Amino acid sequence: MAASDRFDRKELKEPDPFFEAFGSARQYVDRNRTQVFGSAAAIVAVIALIAGVTGYLSSSRSSAATDFNSAVSNLEFDSPSAADASLSRVGDRANAGPYASLAVLYRANLAADGGRYDEAIKLYDEFIPNAETDYLEQIGLMGKAYALEQAGRPAEAAPVLDRAAEIEGPYRKAALNDRARIAEKAGDKAAAIAALQKLLEIEGSGAPGAAIERRIEALKAS
Repeated sequence: MAASDRFDRKELKEPDPFFEAFGSARQYVDRNRTQVFGSAAAIVAVIALIAGVTGYLSSSRSSAATDFNSAVSNLEFDSPSAADASLSRVGDRANAGPYASLAVLYRANLAADGGRYDEAIKLYDEFIPNAETDYLEQIGLMGKAYALEQAGRPAEAAPVLDRAAEIEGPYRKAALNDRARIAEKAGDKAAAIAALQKLLEIEGSGAPGAAIERRIEALKAS
C-alpha cells in the first residue's frame, strides 16, 4: 500500500469513530472468543454488530467506503460471496486509504471461514505489515496462526503466535495459551512450559493462575 494511503499522525490525534468501534468490537470478542475465532471471522463477525460503523462509512463519499459499506451490509445478511466481491473492489479504488488494508483483513477472514486456508494465509501476510494499529496486527497474526494450524502446519503457526504474544493487546493471553497447546501437542515440553510461565505472569494469583500452575507441574512430571 502506498504511504499516502495510510493514516498520518494528525488524523490519529482525535478519536476516530471507526477505531472507537473497534474498541467496542474488542470487548465483544473478548467475551466471545471461542465462537468468534472458531469461525475465523473475528472482525468480520463483530464489525457488523457495531452500530456506529455503518453511519461512519456512509458519511464518506469515496467509492472505497461505499464498497466497504456494501460488504458490511452483505455480511449482516449472511452473503459472504457478495461481501467478498465488494471487498475485492476496494483495493482497486484510488485513495482507498485504510479501507484497502481492512478489506484485505476481511477477505482473509472470509477465506479462512470458507476453509480456503492457503488463500487466507497469503491475505493475512498482505495485511499484517499494513495493519493500522497493534490491535489489528494482533488480530491478523491470530488469524494467520489459526489458518496455518487448520491447514495442518502447526509448526509454522508457532512463531506467528510468538509474535502475537509480544503485542500488548487483548489476544496476548490467547496467543500464549495457543502456543503452549501447540508445543505440548508436538511434544515440546520446554516451549509449552515457557509459554505457560509467561501466561502465569499475566494471570497472577487466583483460579486461572492456579490452573496454569497445575498444567506446568503436569508437564514437568510427564
